[in-house]
Amino acid sequence: MPRMRMIADCYHLLKQEDPETALTLCALRRLVKDGSIPSVHTGRKVLVDYDQLLAYLSRPFQPEEVSQSGEGPIRPINVNL
Repeated sequence: MPRMRMIADCYHLLKQEDPETALTLCALRRLVKDGSIPSVHTGRKVLVDYDQLLAYLSRPFQPEEVSQSGEGPIRPINVNL
């Protein structure tokens, strides 16, 4: 059975398990909003599966890959003055 919790409740549970966590409530909300962590919207509430949140946080960090042309995420633009 999934442990569905509101975002603030997930944050407080995480803070209890790891008082020194660097994850903030705002960052957690942002992860839910951009879809990195799956959520269910029920009326005005947003519910998150706490176990999926822990699984997401336990994955190793993978930086964005550099394109084959050697360019990074910043690319030059042409400006006509």
